[in-house]
Amino acid sequence: MINGAKFILLMGCLCSSGCNPFSDRHVVGEKVVNVTEGLSLQASALVGSDDVSQDYWSGHWRIINIWAEWCKPCWQEIPELNQFFVAQEKFGVKLLGFNFDELERAELVILKERMSIQFPVLTQWPESWIKPEIKGLPATVILSPDNKIINILWGPQSFSTLSSSLDDAKKVIKDRFDED
Repeated sequence: MINGAKFILLMGCLCSSGCNPFSDRHVVGEKVVNVTEGLSLQASALVGSDDVSQDYWSGHWRIINIWAEWCKPCWQEIPELNQFFVAQEKFGVKLLGFNFDELERAELVILKERMSIQFPVLTQWPESWIKPEIKGLPATVILSPDNKIINILWGPQSFSTLSSSLDDAKKVIKDRFDED
């Protein structure tokens, strides 16, 4: 049975081209949110593979795409995300997926294959990462190497929008570092 929030998101997906009315917003946010100050990253469980240690994420840019099976734009952006994953992996950028419905691992294994997702998918949101409020799907969170949410992108992404948003996020960090 679908709860109220999921029903509203589902209806929004059915009534629009994206799953969020703000899907054209791809601007780096003004506010940088501290995610894990003073916390160490714990092991993270990935669909279809062993858990990875906290060191795996350390010092890397992370892009976490939040999706659901019932969200048509989520399906549409997967080829672009797969392409971005392959291109960015050599630069140490970690693209991850996270299922909005928080399905069990066995269900996620099947769904990952059915949706042709080639990048790692988290089985649960890491406890040490602040989980942002999700206003629509798909949503893509850009997390800096020092564990700060730099931006949340709403709506389906392309290779180009992901690349430019990552470049903008890196510029925000560089500018902050240069100001200090």
